[in-house]
Amino acid sequence: MNSVTELVKRYYSTVDAGNAGATSALFAADGHYDRPGYPTMVGQQITDFYHGERVIESGAHSLTEILVDGDRASSRGVFTGLLKDGTETSVGFADFFLFDTEGLIAERTTYFYQATV
Repeated sequence: MNSVTELVKRYYSTVDAGNAGATSALFAADGHYDRPGYPTMVGQQITDFYHGERVIESGAHSLTEILVDGDRASSRGVFTGLLKDGTETSVGFADFFLFDTEGLIAERTTYFYQATV
C-alpha cells in the first residue's frame, strides 16, 4: 500500500485533473464525506457529487501541510479555481482523512476558511 502521504497527494492530483471517476474510486464503497453546505455523503452519493453536484468547474489545490498519524491524515492549503457559475475563487481549506486497510478513503471531512458566522 502507498504511504498515507502519497494517498492524500493522489486525491488532490485526481480531483485537480478533473477526473471524477478516478477521484470517486479513491473512496471506500461505504466511505463518508462531510463538506460544509451538504448533508453527509455516503457511497454512491460521493460518486454523484464528483460527477456533477460539485460546484467547482476547475482549479488546483496548493498544499502547505500534510500531517499523518497512522491511517489518518490532515492537510491544509489554498484552493484556487473557477466555479460552475463563472465565479473565480480562492479559499483556504483543511481536510481530514481516514484510510481503510485497502488504502481507500473511509472518511473525509472538509473545512473552508471563510467568514460564515
